[in-house]
Amino acid sequence: MKLTKIALALALMAGSTAVFAAPVTQAQIEAARVAGTLQQAWISGASAPTINIYEGWVGSGAGVGCDTNTNTIFTSQAATGATGPNVKPGSIGNFMAYACTRGGVVSVLYHVVDGGSLLYVAPHTVGTKLARVKYVGTSTCATSLPYVDGSNPDNNATVFKGCQQVGTALPSTGATPASNTSNAAAVAADPLAPQLPVGGFSDVEAALFAANIGGGDVSSKGVQSPANIGQVFGVVVSTPLYRELQMAQGIFPLGTDFDTDGTGPDTGADGTFAAAVAPNITSQQYVSIAATGGAYQTDWSPIIPGSTKRMILARRVDTSGTQASSNAFFLKKPCTDAVGASFNPAKASDSNPPPVAGVFSGFEVFEGSSTGNVKTRISTAAAAGDFAIGVMSTENDWRTEASSASSGYRYVKVDGVHPEAGDSVAITFNGNPITSSNARVQATNGNYPFHMETVNFVRSNYAGVPAKTAFESVVVGQITAALSAPPATSCAVLPRGLTLNPLGGSVCTVGAQVMKGTVLGNNCSPYQLTQ
Repeated sequence: MKLTKIALALALMAGSTAVFAAPVTQAQIEAARVAGTLQQAWISGASAPTINIYEGWVGSGAGVGCDTNTNTIFTSQAATGATGPNVKPGSIGNFMAYACTRGGVVSVLYHVVDGGSLLYVAPHTVGTKLARVKYVGTSTCATSLPYVDGSNPDNNATVFKGCQQVGTALPSTGATPASNTSNAAAVAADPLAPQLPVGGFSDVEAALFAANIGGGDVSSKGVQSPANIGQVFGVVVSTPLYRELQMAQGIFPLGTDFDTDGTGPDTGADGTFAAAVAPNITSQQYVSIAATGGAYQTDWSPIIPGSTKRMILARRVDTSGTQASSNAFFLKKPCTDAVGASFNPAKASDSNPPPVAGVFSGFEVFEGSSTGNVKTRISTAAAAGDFAIGVMSTENDWRTEASSASSGYRYVKVDGVHPEAGDSVAITFNGNPITSSNARVQATNGNYPFHMETVNFVRSNYAGVPAKTAFESVVVGQITAALSAPPATSCAVLPRGLTLNPLGGSVCTVGAQVMKGTVLGNNCSPYQLTQ
């Protein structure tokens, strides 16, 4: 957009510390830049806690955060699709920017979740170059929509979709020399926004990623710290597999009609997919599915007797924190490095082509660069009546997905415990009250084991990069503080699937929002109770 001289002059007259009573506009962002008061930073990394990071940026009344009613979100996602409550970080693509005033100062945080958790350090350790939203002060955007958070209005924002993007998404297999070259050039051609991520957040520490892709020891490039928050993960399956497992495990008789009227969603037995009657997957069974050479990749009869359906493992790429979490929890990779003590995860190259029809129709490994990709693959399988399985963070809620194209997954029990059990909550979705779950109480009580502690990273001023601004130096810590120790008024609206570390000093309730124990920042370590 273009500012007229009059509009620019008026914006500048507002002063560098004016508090805007409405969502920050592009004109105000550009005026602050011209005045030299604009604060900007760029973070990257995990996609799983996207909404949590946004809410940490907002602050939710934590004292350091956005001024009330000033939130604006920009995304390069096409200007179609979700509206209403689903127009929020986590549902609006991988390239975003958040703007607000903070203490009256116009501030912008560019947030990229393309490529997975490891991208919180990979731009510094191996030089990965990322795309981002174009400088939002002058970017052309398409559609303005409201984001209304029914549980916490502090997060309400105006969302601009279809904004310009500089650079392109990484290939599904990860960064390449070509993608690095093209993205570096694209970002350099947009010099009014940050040129390098200052750091970000990861589901797990860098040591759980291989050094050759950017993990391992990152101390020469910056400081990695426990974020004092955690993320609950779960095993998800396509709805046809969910129903077949229920019958195979005797939860419902074989041949149960789950759709008694045959015209719409499930209205028969277990129409709400209740956690109490969800089917179970044991850790050993998932290893047999997800490990290279797993026994169930050619014979699913131990899980689904007599089935000849093609089975789909929907996993994430190697740079994903969700994938690293799955590797560590189920496969003990790289937590146990003795010969034969851990397993490599199955990859797309391990897919089996369909053999003789009527015997076993094959095994497919799908590798997605984002959680959204995994949702889509599992939901596509569900629509086709196929069996698919994978791992997701429980901040994802099938009940509030934008469409059937991304809602065909359900969480199952892991070793007999469901991640959503005993934690129901009333929420509003598209203006309608529904029952969901906070998806954490089993983990905070120590009953559900698939939980990882999050870390953050802030780059140092190492050779060859520009010095950090004061805002860049503190913003990751401010988000972490707002997330890990929210005020008592924010405990009840802590984002779904997020947990608080007992060492973070939170005033929230142990066993409800606060974990009873910790792994002390080492996700390969046994969980130990502190409460």
